[in-house]
Amino acid sequence: MAIPAAFEVGEQCPACFHRLAVGLFEWHRPCPRCSYEGSTLRVDIDVHGGAEVVDETLREEGLEHLRQRNFQQLEAELAARVPSTGHPRPTLLDVGCAHGWFLQASSAHFQGTGIEPDARVAAAAAARGVDVRKGFFPDVLGSGERFDVIVFNDVLEHIPDVGAALRACHQHLRPGGWVVVNAPARTGVLYRISRWIARLGMPASFNRMWQQGFPSPHVHYLDDASIGAIAAHAGLRVAAISSLPSISSHGLYARIRADRSVSFVKAAGVTVILTLAGPLMRFLPADIKVWWLQAER
Repeated sequence: MAIPAAFEVGEQCPACFHRLAVGLFEWHRPCPRCSYEGSTLRVDIDVHGGAEVVDETLREEGLEHLRQRNFQQLEAELAARVPSTGHPRPTLLDVGCAHGWFLQASSAHFQGTGIEPDARVAAAAAARGVDVRKGFFPDVLGSGERFDVIVFNDVLEHIPDVGAALRACHQHLRPGGWVVVNAPARTGVLYRISRWIARLGMPASFNRMWQQGFPSPHVHYLDDASIGAIAAHAGLRVAAISSLPSISSHGLYARIRADRSVSFVKAAGVTVILTLAGPLMRFLPADIKVWWLQAER
């Protein structure tokens, strides 16, 4: 789908359709009726590859170890839910496939296709030999294309009209097909801490959790209840919920420094703090949840 302008004040909650309120900041939009949180942060993806607000080299270096590890776990869970019964393999659509890592991780079990709107990143994925279409979901799909699995790896929270995105998934799924949503959770410990600190007048961490100032900031923070309601409106049900690690000491400094506004000193300090907190975070509410949505058979 084409990315529209930022949310307007008074936008309805996509989970319960109540009018959103102004939250901690002018751009923060929690729902006063349910647990959904949104934002009016503008999505401005570099579709032509002419600008680089985020250092993409450092971002790739910082994310690769964590994403590769998480994708192996995710692929194993997905393969158990969608068994391969021979040729052809089940079909998989990776929306916002970025560098193509998940398509590579799942290639032994699935026949994968990726969609990526960022021109520079799409070119990098194609160079890895994966099948990637440059553009937006579902605009680059044919009306009759159907998939066994549609995956959003850290993507759905960046799509302004999340309800339309899931309705498009239902349209492009085979009966009984799966939508896998891997996204940061509103109930995660890091998000809760950042929100608490923001209430004390220190907004930097909260802004970073929403990726304020990035070309593709977060416009949603979801939880089990809100994703369940949004999915139900689209004809999907939450069949299972799991979680993934959100931090790896490998590449953590590069991940933080990918944001050009973060200084060397601050990046080093945050890296030390998160590295030391890593073992404890395994026992706290997960910051990355995986919602397994299924269409009716």
